[in-house]
Amino acid sequence: MFPIPGLSFVLEDTYELQGSYPRSLFVVMQQNAIRHSFIFDFPDHPWFHDLFGLRKSTYIILKELNSDEEWQMHLKPSRDRSNIFGYMIKHSDLQRIVREQQGNMLKCRKLPLVLDLDDTLVRLVGNEPGRYVPEEQAVQVQHRVRELRDGRKVVLTEHVHEFLDWAQKYFEISVCSLGDQNYVDMVAAVLDPERTRIRGILYSARQEYEFIAKSNYPRRPPKDLFALYAFCAVSDQSLLGSSFSLPLIIDDLTHMWPKEQHDNIIVVKEQRNAPVWTVALFPVVQNVLYSVYCEFFRQLDLYNQGHITTPPSAVACYKEYLRSSLRDQISAAPAPAPAQAPAPAPAPAPAPAS
Repeated sequence: MFPIPGLSFVLEDTYELQGSYPRSLFVVMQQNAIRHSFIFDFPDHPWFHDLFGLRKSTYIILKELNSDEEWQMHLKPSRDRSNIFGYMIKHSDLQRIVREQQGNMLKCRKLPLVLDLDDTLVRLVGNEPGRYVPEEQAVQVQHRVRELRDGRKVVLTEHVHEFLDWAQKYFEISVCSLGDQNYVDMVAAVLDPERTRIRGILYSARQEYEFIAKSNYPRRPPKDLFALYAFCAVSDQSLLGSSFSLPLIIDDLTHMWPKEQHDNIIVVKEQRNAPVWTVALFPVVQNVLYSVYCEFFRQLDLYNQGHITTPPSAVACYKEYLRSSLRDQISAAPAPAPAQAPAPAPAPAPAPAS
């Protein structure tokens, strides 16, 4: 135990764990230089093993002596699963820090954007079965091939650097990938060597993916917005919008994310008939992102001025964009001749009498 000077707490007989919470809350405390104050032995209990495997934490509520102030002790498993570290923070301070995280982003007129890596921005080069760019094809696009620090090579999506240069003006870009952390860092280094484009979190969901695959519930999705953004995880009426209203995701797969986050995803696929794998980020993806961005901040300005009472939602702007695009496609389509209804099938011949 490393006591906090000048503070005393009421020691209760029992404490109730408040549930499992995403890694983003621990990241917020880490960013604010909050060190652990307690070290506990790791309990040999399935729930805590699940907590470790999913890289989550839990917390208990402590009461300060002679005060109504509530504190949270966040309990985070150590990397070697031998201890539980306890981090102390006032409930009000945590709420304030999360509000500032969201508020500073919006003050800079940016929205959060999460990018997948494999088969979205890059694809590994190799002749193995699976989703690889064969070496004989990679030779055709040498200008898009980059070597990672471990010697492996990847093919970049066409114009990916131009896309990132454009997107960082409007979005705070983070990465969420199933690759291990070393791979995520290596790919980010070739996409953004100066760290001027991807300024957010470089998140590897590999541990969650491998733990889930061996668990009793192997269909659980390993990626989660909760793990990246604390304002998605904290219930605070002063935060803008609901939990998942702000971040947008660009990914080639939806089932890696929880169902309630599927509305946030702009799904991309490799370009048809391209001689070598690529994903077309221009103009469609760019147009979608820019339209959502402009509409969101138009509504935010109206909300701040008191002209509308409902806070804006980037996801709602995205849905409205899709509805409008479909409407425009329908109205622009040439009117074909009405289709003829198929002739009814002839009635079957009666069976011969026996």
